Amino acid sequence: MSTLIQSFENLRDNKVLRCCADFEAHTLHMDTRTEAGEKVSVHFTGLMAHWFENVIQDNILFGMDEITVDGFLEQYKDLLGRTIPYGFPACCGIEELRRRMERERIRVFVIDSSLGLCGFVLAQEVELQCP
Repeated sequence: MSTLIQSFENLRDNKVLRCCADFEAHTLHMDTRTEAGEKVSVHFTGLMAHWFENVIQDNILFGMDEITVDGFLEQYKDLLGRTIPYGFPACCGIEELRRRMERERIRVFVIDSSLGLCGFVLAQEVELQCP
């Protein structure tokens, strides 16, 4: 069974210029630049949580995929097992998290890196603004 819903190919090899979460507005904004120098902005709305690791000054994305909630829970089960007791990504158990994500229509966006930043964003919507 495939957990992949869709891939965002226009982010491959983009350099991350900035990333900003607005917790009050439940948004996350990421500006990137292609190898050709064109700006691609990624806007997540209905933000539930995000988790990034290996963040450095010169982050280069490998890409971004949307995966199923079940795929997310399996892929990140070790991380969630350590963090859910402390309220991340929500104050609940795994099954309650699954129900909440389904009820609130939370989608899972996994960001892979060629260099630096990787992780995931849990949000209701994503919009890419390309030239």
